[in-house]
Amino acid sequence: MYDYIVVGLGLAGWAFTRVLEENRKRFTVFDPGEPNASTASAGVYNPVILKRFTLAWKAAEFLPYAVLQYRRYEMETGRKFVFPVPIYRKIASAAEQNEWQTAAGRPVFEDYMDDIRFENFPGIDAPFGFGVTKNTGLVDVAGLLQTRREALEKRGLLRREPLDYSRLEISKSKVRYGDIEARRVVFAEGFGLKQNPFFGHLPLMGTKGETLRLRIPYTDWPVIKSNVFLAPIPGSEEYLTGATYEWTDKTTEPTRQARELLSGKLEKLFTGPYTVTGQTAGIRPTVKDRRPLLGVHPAYPSLAVFNGLGTRGLILAPRLARMLYEHLEFGMELLPETDIKRWEKPSKI
Repeated sequence: MYDYIVVGLGLAGWAFTRVLEENRKRFTVFDPGEPNASTASAGVYNPVILKRFTLAWKAAEFLPYAVLQYRRYEMETGRKFVFPVPIYRKIASAAEQNEWQTAAGRPVFEDYMDDIRFENFPGIDAPFGFGVTKNTGLVDVAGLLQTRREALEKRGLLRREPLDYSRLEISKSKVRYGDIEARRVVFAEGFGLKQNPFFGHLPLMGTKGETLRLRIPYTDWPVIKSNVFLAPIPGSEEYLTGATYEWTDKTTEPTRQARELLSGKLEKLFTGPYTVTGQTAGIRPTVKDRRPLLGVHPAYPSLAVFNGLGTRGLILAPRLARMLYEHLEFGMELLPETDIKRWEKPSKI
């Protein structure tokens, strides 16, 4: 008998299965390997919302723990996933210069916002300079997830198939799925949660994001941020630019419209030569109140959800995974902002 069935192997599933492993729990994972928001992610970690010069929810608090967990995974696998890189936020005006300098002088930002610098990046005109971040960087999310997928599959713990909800036999103390018995199921399936009959009522909206993969004649740039970002891809000589925010299209197919939109925005930032070498799309699991979704089904305590990590899932996933585990195993309270109890309870299914 397993302790857990985990549905989904994006960043939420990665983080939760890591906690299960640390605590010697038996588990199996269902994931068909389809494109998702995690695999489409640029992998930038940064707790500062650079558009408004504010801290994202819990990001600064959770970031050190997240980087520690990714570093630990590097040591275990012998592969590099974490790449410390500053973010150069292009300053648009003298007024914005003052805003950056004022924010950077506040104690809450002292670990993350550095001085304004004037540096020459060919093809980028920045007469007001760049606001530079500290303690930010990139995570090779695609490599992180692929390594995890391969390791679990080698151990017979990954089933490359979707879970069929109709086959779940549920009781208060366990679930059965075919020949599998487990104490709990944790649904970490990203936007796929909308099709889930147990948690589909939760206000997961989903925003489609698309990025372009580029080749430009420079190989040592940091992340550059303006109306789009230009981020180096770890382990390659290419860059990503993006991202779009589309609220109606819920497919994971790249679109010509997004390519044209991103190309137009990129050319306002960068006037040098570039070649588009690829395009990726995914649906971000965003929630109505912009907070994650964690907790247990009110009628079926053997079913739990771990979702809604949004645009900063890279920072939030490791710490929230531990919180959910401690809630399920020891009854520890979840953060009220994340507990699904904040939404109206559904009637029994």
